[in-house]
Amino acid sequence: MLELIKGPYLQNPGETSMTVRWETSGRAAGKGVLYAASRTHNGPLEAGQEPMQEVISESVPLLEKEDGIVSSFIHSVTFNELEPGTAYFYRVCSEGEGGTAESQLYPLKTSTGKGTPFSFAVTSETGGFSWMDKTGGEINRSIFAQMKRFRPDLALFIGDIVDDGNRYEDWDTYYFAPGKELLSTTPFYSCLGNHEDNAAWFYRFFAYPQPRNYYSFDYGDVHFTCLDSTDFVQWGDYPNSSAPIGPGHPQYDFLEQDLSSSGARWKIVFFHYPPYVSGSYQVEAMRELCPVLEKYGVDVVLNSHTIVYERSFPLKANKVDFDEGIVYIVSGGAGAMPEWLLPKREWHTAQSLAVPHFIQAVVTRERLEFKVMDEEGRLFDLYQIRKDADGRKQHF
Repeated sequence: MLELIKGPYLQNPGETSMTVRWETSGRAAGKGVLYAASRTHNGPLEAGQEPMQEVISESVPLLEKEDGIVSSFIHSVTFNELEPGTAYFYRVCSEGEGGTAESQLYPLKTSTGKGTPFSFAVTSETGGFSWMDKTGGEINRSIFAQMKRFRPDLALFIGDIVDDGNRYEDWDTYYFAPGKELLSTTPFYSCLGNHEDNAAWFYRFFAYPQPRNYYSFDYGDVHFTCLDSTDFVQWGDYPNSSAPIGPGHPQYDFLEQDLSSSGARWKIVFFHYPPYVSGSYQVEAMRELCPVLEKYGVDVVLNSHTIVYERSFPLKANKVDFDEGIVYIVSGGAGAMPEWLLPKREWHTAQSLAVPHFIQAVVTRERLEFKVMDEEGRLFDLYQIRKDADGRKQHF
């Protein structure tokens, strides 16, 4: 019997496009169907009766059994010619020798244009905490459910979403299964953590911009840049030595070119290893990137790896600077390891707490706000950056 194993899930949100992916249990032809959304009288949005688009999926063999038989396939469709910041409904359908597998209707929303507020959610460590989590992944399910409650337009996962990236089962156990209801309605991006181990599954499941382990994209008034810190700092040598970080390294050169060419109102960079955290697994080698981040006006850097929440003061040139500094936020969201924090905060630490959590961020042209909540939705940190017309910042 043909089944949907993973998904559907949303990728690469554009102002006029959206990509949908899913995995089936066997060889099958597939298609994605898009419907216009209309508001009923005094009621919720509903899907139109007739499809707007029907897109035949690309079907790629994914998992091969020992006997050489392919037992699952990944499918991908992209809906185009959509309207910016607009809600639609979609479903996917695959048909093969094992029968027909069809998803329910899900909503999607295209990316907003410049000047339009939006929200995004942040967490990590759904897999990185697994070897210590004795609840069978219950924390992951709670975090995903709370994130969905706040209806973000976009989600970021800052690495270690699986325990062992080379193990096929982990991608469902720690990520796709507990996150199904969020990932089917919310496009997401992720960076590589050490637990992903740069495994082939990362590249098979996700449709990120090339070269896919590092990339950038725009959403509303924010330019997001994703880096692969595991390419800069080698896990086998960690934490005593690192790969060269500087001009000539392809990723370093990409970062400089990417940030220098962006005129976005806000700039956010995310990667796994934290340059600043008052706990275990601070990776000071990553501070080699800070002069580039400072030079091109990055506002916030999002990290993980240490399974805690921590927010720095605004920092520039390794000092507190409320005028031009960058705020570094560690969101080791799906885990909590109080013993990984130092007995007292470091000089750069503004706030820290070791509890399962996620971040709900809201962006306008004038304000970037971070609300940090635990797995039951209780607020424990609130932080704002405000910019005037000349780009001068105030921190609250």
